[in-house]
Amino acid sequence: MAEKEYKQLSCRDAGADCDFLVRAETEEEVMTVAAAHGARVHGMKEVTSELKNKMKSLIKTVTV
Repeated sequence: MAEKEYKQLSCRDAGADCDFLVRAETEEEVMTVAAAHGARVHGMKEVTSELKNKMKSLIKTVTV
């Protein structure tokens, strides 16, 4: 089975005590899912440009 590269972000990478992890084909998909999780679980009302930049800096490329 061939391995494939994905983009990945977790709440733990951001320093939160939360087991959420998103893995998707694109950075944009990761950001969309992570923002929805932040709103639903962590009560985040908006993703500021500062937070968006921090989130993007924490996205890793993984091979699965």
